[in-house]
Amino acid sequence: ISPGSMPPKSTRLAEEGAAIVAFKLVDKGIFQEEGIAKILTSPPSDGEMISGTRNLADNISDLRAQVAANNNGILLVQKLIEERSLEVVHAYMEYIQKNAETAVRKMLKNFASRIDQANADSFVSVNAEDYMDNGSVIRLKVTIDKKSKIAL
Repeated sequence: ISPGSMPPKSTRLAEEGAAIVAFKLVDKGIFQEEGIAKILTSPPSDGEMISGTRNLADNISDLRAQVAANNNGILLVQKLIEERSLEVVHAYMEYIQKNAETAVRKMLKNFASRIDQANADSFVSVNAEDYMDNGSVIRLKVTIDKKSKIAL
């Protein structure tokens, strides 16, 4: 057992943590501790020999904190809507999303031009690889369309 979310001898993402297809963590305002505890402590159904949680109490505390943070966020958005109106809040949400999109497109365009200045082709690809502790390779390839500024 080692600290952190992914033990250093892991070679597969399945060893990183729990993969839960669907579970209603809060039902009618009630935190479903028994159900999530059962999921987190049950052996996997796919036949892989991966142990369950290393610290159920910490997992439950983390999930409760996430639920509390989500509930607080809901209350804050509701308060903002009461103070400013739904239309204004939606307008700002749209502005934030468009601004983020513009910033990412600009970053992709700048990145692509630094990587491949001489190439007139519309597409530039960047490859990277890194290694896990056991030597397993992780490869990433990103292709950027310089005209549309979209990463594929």
